[in-house]
Amino acid sequence: MKKAILFALLGGIILFAWQFLAWAMPNFHKKAQEYSPVQDEILQSIQNSGLKQGMYVLGQPDPKQSRKEYDANMNKYEGKPWAVLNYRDKNDSRMAMNMIRGFIMMVLVSLIFFWLVRQQKDPTLMKRILLGLGIGLIGFMFIPYTNFIWFKAPDIWAYLLDGFAPWIILGWLGHKLA
Repeated sequence: MKKAILFALLGGIILFAWQFLAWAMPNFHKKAQEYSPVQDEILQSIQNSGLKQGMYVLGQPDPKQSRKEYDANMNKYEGKPWAVLNYRDKNDSRMAMNMIRGFIMMVLVSLIFFWLVRQQKDPTLMKRILLGLGIGLIGFMFIPYTNFIWFKAPDIWAYLLDGFAPWIILGWLGHKLA
């Protein structure tokens, strides 16, 4: 049990630190956080429109239409600009609680990974590293890459890096502590 707790804490620190590197410095995901010099005008226009807080796909017909109307109207959007808008009506930069919740999730993820490491029959360093890599790639393919197929997030390569770099380290650490 001590090894599991130690691994969960160390793994949580590794994953949390990786997320810091990936999103803060050197910020591998910066292509998905570009600055626009017209941001103030866009935000003011959205605020003036009365749009409620939420996430929207812009450039699609009203889903309340009948299927026939929806399909007919879909043609008018083909080849036109579209956007995914995640609108929040208030910027809340307090990070402490978000960081605490993120760290707790990384500790729990590490604990689950350590359990998987200990389930391996005939464990070797390579098998444990490959287990980590497999889990990282499953995570990458399931959400970021599947979303990329539809929404073309510009930081897809950063997500791929997120899917293997820290998980190889956890595989190595799992081998040392298991």
